[in-house]
Parts: sequence; structure tokens; C-alpha cells
Amino acid sequence: MRAAWAQGLLPGALWLPVLWTLLSPACCSYGPPGWRFTSSEIVIPRKVPHRKGGIKMPDQLAYSMRFRGQRHVFHMKLKKNLLPRHLPVITDSNQEGMQEDYPFLPGDCYYYSYLEGVPGSLATLDTCHGGLRGRIQVDDFTYEIKPLETSSTFEHVISLLVVEERGEASQRCDIGEEETKPVFEDLELLGSPRAGTYYLWRKHPKDTRVMYIVSYSYINHFKNQTLVLEHVMIINSIVDTIYKPTGFNIRVRFVLLWDTTDAVSLEIGNAFAFLRNFGRWMHSTWQHRVSHSISVLIAGQLIAEKNHYAVQGAICSGRWAVLFVAARRFHVFLASTIIAHTLGHQFNMAHDSPHCLCFRRTHCLMTPVPNLQDTISNCSYPATHQWVLKWDTCMWQLNVPYESFRYVAPRCGDKIINQLEDCDCGSFKECASDKCCGTDCMFTPGSKCNEGDCCQDCKFSPPGTICRDIGGICDLTEYCDGQSEKCPNDTYIQDGTPCSPRAVCMRGNCSDRETQCQALFGRNIKDGAAECYKQLNMIGDRFGNCGMKSQRGGPRIVKCSKENFMCGMLHCSGLSSIPGGGEHTAFRHLSVRYEQVEHHCFGYDAHFGTELPQMGMVVDGAMCAPGRFCLGKNCTSHVDLNFDCDVRRCNYKGVCNNNHNCHCMPGWKPPTCEEKGEGGSEDSGPPAGRQQRLRTYIHVDMHRIIPLLLTRLILCLLSILAGGIPTLKEAVSSSLDKDET
Repeated sequence: MRAAWAQGLLPGALWLPVLWTLLSPACCSYGPPGWRFTSSEIVIPRKVPHRKGGIKMPDQLAYSMRFRGQRHVFHMKLKKNLLPRHLPVITDSNQEGMQEDYPFLPGDCYYYSYLEGVPGSLATLDTCHGGLRGRIQVDDFTYEIKPLETSSTFEHVISLLVVEERGEASQRCDIGEEETKPVFEDLELLGSPRAGTYYLWRKHPKDTRVMYIVSYSYINHFKNQTLVLEHVMIINSIVDTIYKPTGFNIRVRFVLLWDTTDAVSLEIGNAFAFLRNFGRWMHSTWQHRVSHSISVLIAGQLIAEKNHYAVQGAICSGRWAVLFVAARRFHVFLASTIIAHTLGHQFNMAHDSPHCLCFRRTHCLMTPVPNLQDTISNCSYPATHQWVLKWDTCMWQLNVPYESFRYVAPRCGDKIINQLEDCDCGSFKECASDKCCGTDCMFTPGSKCNEGDCCQDCKFSPPGTICRDIGGICDLTEYCDGQSEKCPNDTYIQDGTPCSPRAVCMRGNCSDRETQCQALFGRNIKDGAAECYKQLNMIGDRFGNCGMKSQRGGPRIVKCSKENFMCGMLHCSGLSSIPGGGEHTAFRHLSVRYEQVEHHCFGYDAHFGTELPQMGMVVDGAMCAPGRFCLGKNCTSHVDLNFDCDVRRCNYKGVCNNNHNCHCMPGWKPPTCEEKGEGGSEDSGPPAGRQQRLRTYIHVDMHRIIPLLLTRLILCLLSILAGGIPTLKEAVSSSLDKDET
């Protein structure tokens, strides 16, 4: 039986189509909403302690509620870095120009969720405004959950959302109408949309940084910029959830609002022409200012009679990395799915053919008629990853910060030394433990500094105090100059200076291939045979190459030439056991044969697509041929480094540093090391003089000797006392014996 409150609402629901028909001309609408709720139920979520292995997980929540006739537990995991800490929101108006704001938008309240015991279930929830809000997908059913207003018992409403069925021709997506390659249609599902045995399933997350532009028609319809920004955040979170299994993180880069007029006219008869105009405007106005992967226009009206449009496979292509979706008449969940579908075309996803499948869904994300689908098919996975392997430059870059920053009024206590401040120790609590800097951001009486490598007891360290010691035989020591709290810039022996029979100095490091093998695998490990380098590195795959080459469309593996094969991937020998590897790394053991002799080649490699250091590559400075060494995966000579060190210029009493100056040995004075002096260079600061070193040694030795002498004196007194007591007893005893006699 239908609940009484539902029966009361039904007549009003039947009047809605009539009202939309009457109001649409006056409101300039292009049709009634294309969705409706068919049923609702009241639930009360109960928080469940979420623990893993007995440990409380601070970024995970769990709620239990009775839903669909039985009790379910929702497991929620926090989405991190979904939007910047200070999200720039640009308002573009003709009267006032561009205004940049940083409104408070909570970013630590969006969750990726699923229902316990319901395979294939997926939910995008948030707790940003109290209670649970968001989308729940169970099989082909889409639900909306939100708090029940005015409820005092944490009641929520869960409603079943359906999309109005119109003619397929009016809803069909016509972007990139082409057949899916049969090789991908043959993949079978084994309980997961990524179950195919395909190398590209190896997941390394990539950031797709989205710039959202909201048209004037959309903003004018809602007449509330806060609500519009909330829609953008919900849309982005749902799209991020849909693409989460593929390894793509969908991030908000920044938001641009056209609040008085559209910067690019939406009144155009051709969708492709609009994308061209929109892309040109974005490229000329914003691409050089803010790096991003794609621009998404959320429009409030149809553009060229289309709900959405994009160019197939255009991600990372500059002015063509744009798309639009007319989202005003759509529920925000449906708008999110259509954006995800259109973004899929940018990732080179074609429409799913009848052979394409996804787990526990009748239709998948790339069905030709977008609806509320949320799962990517077995056909779309490999197509996307193959494309990204070739065209992912904009998702390999680090997240370059926006050129403008939030304005913060300078103040004492912000830990930034501003004008008229000597220091800034932070809050009152932090300053309480700082004896050199006061709460007024001025030095305490007698203090000259409060931090720095050359600051000791609120004073500048004496000249000659070591502030940065050597880190290896190719590094040089830096000393305080007694006039500043800062240590001089790091100096090291000039690149190309020989440091061992098989290596030269390179950026302060001296390492040959054998030393590198021992650092990776332990002592007694040797460098691999030359045939390992020659046969493997000249192949050009993940087990033998000369690194990655950046180019338009993303980096590609480079095979080594016959001149550079000793400078590619590192190969070692002599391992007796398989070592462990870190995350995203793989240990490899390959064998090569040359003249009836088998050589074993061991090494590490990092999976393609990670930003891990290339620990499996030969380090710069290792010798690769007589008189030649590795530099940037090339076997090169001193000429390429502009090596100009002549020890005669330093009178054979010093070495050249990275600034091409002489660093003199102790006892000789820079810059030419001709005269007697203390050593060092003009760049390293003055070393301590002999008298000062002697005073330091005496000072240090006295601190060591005095406690030792006191300890020995106390032990001596104790031993005397301990030895004297028996003697005293014997004397008293002999005296008593004499008295008795």
C-alpha cells in the first residue's frame, strides 16, 4: 500500500507536465525536466565504527540503514585532493572585468562508497552540509539520498530517479560514430570490468585537471552562484567516481563563471564550429595562464540543437580539449553521467557495440544513448589506456600552481618575516619555546638570529663553523662566515673530475655501475656483463632501454644506440636470491647468450606511467668507454660538459668547484692556492683558522676530560674507603686481643 504522504503528493505530480506546458514560453525554457522520482522512502542512517585490522581508519566511514527492504552498510572512503585547497573562482563580467575569488568550499567531505554485500554497487556521497547527500547506484537503479529537512532524528530521504524516455534519435550521441575494434569485444568479464588479462590494466593514477566554465544561461536560471558552485562540485565528484576504476583522478583546476554574458556566443548553428571557437578562446585566454587537461562548459541551453558534444580523442590537444553539456533541464546526476560520457570520447572511447559488457549493468557508460550509466565497459578500458599511453602529456605534468594566489594580509605570527619584522616564531605557544624571537616579531635583547644553519644560541656562528658537511668524495664543505645565519650555497667538485677508475664526479656524486648495483642489491654484487647492456638495452622495451623521450602525445620508450647502450638500464650479476621491491617496481632476471656463454642480468624497473625516480637506470658519471662517461643516457666526453678545470690554475693544491673556482686544500689560501691560508674557496665560506681549531679542540677536550677525571676521582675515593674499613676492623680487633691478655 502506498504511504499516505505519497498519495497526497501524487495529484500535484500529475499537474507538473501541465504547468511546464503553460510556463515554458514565459520562462524561455526548452522543455520540462527530463527526469522524475518514482518512489521514496525514509531512512535513518546509523554510524558504524569502521576499523581495519583493529585500527581505526580516519579517512573512512560506515553507515548502516534499512534500504530496499533490508539493512545495508555503506562503506565510504574519503577522496583526497579532489579540489585545490584554495580554489580560484573567476567571475567574468563586462562591467567589472575578471574578478578572482577564493570562496570557502569544503574539500574533505566527498566520499567514494559502495554497499556491503552488493556486488557492483557504487555510490558518490558527501557530508559537506550535514548528513549524507549523493548518488547510489545498485544494478540499473539510481537513487538519490539527502537529509530530510526539519527532521530532528537524522532522517534521510532515498528516492528512485528515472530519466524520461524520449525518442532515441533526439537523445542519441553522434560523436565519433565508429565501430569498436573486434579485438576488444572478445574480452570476457570475470566479475569485474577490469578482469581481462591485459597488460594495460596495471593502474597508475593520472590526474585529469578540469577547468569548469559555467555559461550565463545556466547561472541566470538558478540565480545563485553558491548553488551553481555546489553543482560543479557534485558533478566533478560523480565523474571522478565513474573513472576511479580506470586510474584517472578527475580534479577541479578552477571554475570560471560567465555571470553577465557568454564570452563565446552559444548562438551558432554547428556544434563543431562552436567547439572550434570555444577552443580558440580558451587557448588564447587561459591555456598559458593555468595548465589544465580539459575545459568543460556547463551550458543552460542547447548549442546547435545538441545536448553535448566533443571531438573524439582530443584530450591533451590544446584548443580541441574542450566539450560542452547543456545541463539545465537535467538532474545533476544525469548531467554528471553525460559529462562523463562526453569526456570518454575525449579519452578516445567509441560507443559500445552490442558485444561490449560491464558488470551488473544492462548498459555501460559509452552506450550511444546516454542515461544514468556509471560503469565503463570492457571495450572502453583498453581503448582508453592505449590512447593515454600515446597522448597523456597533460596528465604527466605535475600540478603546476595557479599564477595568482590568495591575498593574505601580512601579520606578526604568520611565520613569514615581513617588513619591519626581525623574525616570526608563529603563535604564542610556539614563541614560548623560542628564546631568540619575541611575540612582537622582534629579536629578544642581545639576539641576532633565531633560525638558520649558522645560528647558535641566538648569535651568528663563529667564522669557520661547518654548516654543511661533505656528502661524498665529490662534495665540498661549506662554512659559516660569522656575518649571517645562512649557510653558503652548496658547492661540489666540478662535473667531469675523475673520482675513481670507473667514474667521474657528477653533481657531487661519484658512482659507477658496480657501486650502484651494490647499493641496490647488497655487497659482493658485480656489474653485469657487457652483453647484458648490448643485447637488452638496444631492444627498447621496459626491460632494456635508454629512458623515456618527451614528445607531443606523451613520452615513449627509447632504445639505446650502439654508442649509448652502456648508459641505459642498469644490469647486475651475482645475485643468489630474489630481493623485494617497492610499490610500482619490478625485479627482473633475464638471460642472454654470447659465444656459447650464458650471462644472467638482474635489475629493477619502475612501471610505465609512474613518477618514481628511475633507480633502474645507470647513473650519470659512470664510465661507458675509455675517456667517456654517461650523461643523460648518452655516452659523452668532457667537451660536452665544458670541462675547463686545470689544476695548474690551483697550483696543484686544490680542485675546481662547480662555480669554476679553486677550492684549496687546508693550509692554502683561495683563490689561487699560492699563499699560505686556511683553505676552502670564495664560494664555501672561510674555514676555521688553526688557532680557532686549537681552541675548539681544547674546549671540546676539556668538556670530555673534566667529567672523566671527576669520575675517576670519585671511584678512587670509594675504593680507598672500601679498602680502609677492613684495615680499621683488623686494628680494633688486635687492640682488643692485647687488652684481654
